[in-house]
Amino acid sequence: MIKHTRREARDFIIGKRRIFWAQRWILSWALCVVLCAFLSGCATINPATGKQEFLILTTPAEVMLGQEVNASLQGSEKFSKNKADLRRLSRIGQKVVQVSDRQDYQYQFYLIDKDEMNAFTVPGGHVYFYTGLLRALHSDDEVAAVLAHEIGHCAAHHVAKKFQMSLGYNIIGSMVFGSIQNELAVRIAKLGADTLMNIGMSAYSREDEYQADRLGVKYMYLAGFDPNGMITTFEVLGKASKGDDNDWMLLRSHPRLSDRIEAVKKEIAVVQTKY
Repeated sequence: MIKHTRREARDFIIGKRRIFWAQRWILSWALCVVLCAFLSGCATINPATGKQEFLILTTPAEVMLGQEVNASLQGSEKFSKNKADLRRLSRIGQKVVQVSDRQDYQYQFYLIDKDEMNAFTVPGGHVYFYTGLLRALHSDDEVAAVLAHEIGHCAAHHVAKKFQMSLGYNIIGSMVFGSIQNELAVRIAKLGADTLMNIGMSAYSREDEYQADRLGVKYMYLAGFDPNGMITTFEVLGKASKGDDNDWMLLRSHPRLSDRIEAVKKEIAVVQTKY
């Protein structure tokens, strides 16, 4: 049996406290390093807006990431093999691409065989269109409106910035939550952090949607399409969604279609005067 003197016990306690505060200091320092990295990033000029931004993902990194996502989608989704539809999508998309503010990678267009009113894009210029939406649209102008909007997301780095934001949150979150020992405290902390993150991402998405709409109007006009096709596209989406009256805007990922239509009408007048 080992006996400790009172002094040894005191030194032991002091040593433990020093270790504890040293760990806290190291964690705080590490968090500061990660935060600074994600907040400072690499200064670059956004080609679509002309504003300086801080990005970590380079174009090659975006392309590589997009290839990985596309490979995953190819294994999980059913893609249409309708040659006429694919040619139409590519023909319209390439006309819009030619006037895009971002030309540092090749855009590719895919048609997912699913009866949904949806389209989306992933990093690296991969644009996905659903057959349900293609069937619901009545003209090339309306198809161009959807593609121009998605290409606007690409040109303004929206997808890359959302991924970057999520990546930073996950890294910092794992560091913070990994230091909490109490299981209940971990759950509460994660719930609060996730809620704040969802709100932040939701607000971020609304801003991006308006910007992608503005860029889409410009690209449609410059590519020779009627930008009013974006208005009729929103009307088609509105009918399909059976209204857009949700007043709880804080947690909405998209603006109201009625608000977007009004904003697009103003933007059409701007581009017709400017270009």
